[in-house]
Amino acid sequence: MRKPVVIDTNVLVVANAGPEHSRICALNCMKRLKEIQENGQVVLDSGWEILTEYAKNQPRKSQPGVGYQFWKWLLNRSGSADHCSWVNITRNDSHGYTEFPDHDGLTQFDLSDRKFVAVSIAHGSYPPILQATDSKWMGWKRALVECGVSVEFLCKAEIQRKYEDKLGRRSK
Repeated sequence: MRKPVVIDTNVLVVANAGPEHSRICALNCMKRLKEIQENGQVVLDSGWEILTEYAKNQPRKSQPGVGYQFWKWLLNRSGSADHCSWVNITRNDSHGYTEFPDHDGLTQFDLSDRKFVAVSIAHGSYPPILQATDSKWMGWKRALVECGVSVEFLCKAEIQRKYEDKLGRRSK
């Protein structure tokens, strides 16, 4: 049985190996996407919000990278239950999605990222969310875990440094 995961858009962006990301981070994202193609199952929303966001963030002018190739692979397998699991999420005005947890530690959570959490919860088995470069997720990690949602940081050292810099906790 393939292991389900939810993938933040930045994982595909970083896997395209642009100059704005470290080589180590890009390689970690590339490796994880390859593993998912071989043994994973991507959890997506039935309204195509995640796939649409992936499409908007793919390179238009440069040579397509691993993230682009993964997106195309995923589109070609979107009808395969082996590779994709589809869930319904419900938009609402109070906190983005009905499935998004009502937790004091998540009140400042980015509205644009709430779909990933909602999809993980709606799936029922709470698959982990893969995260590459958004350091704000470090601050929400504990609250997410308290709600049953785990985050797999693919560029953990870099994201931790970035998060600590934002908080002014890292010595320079």
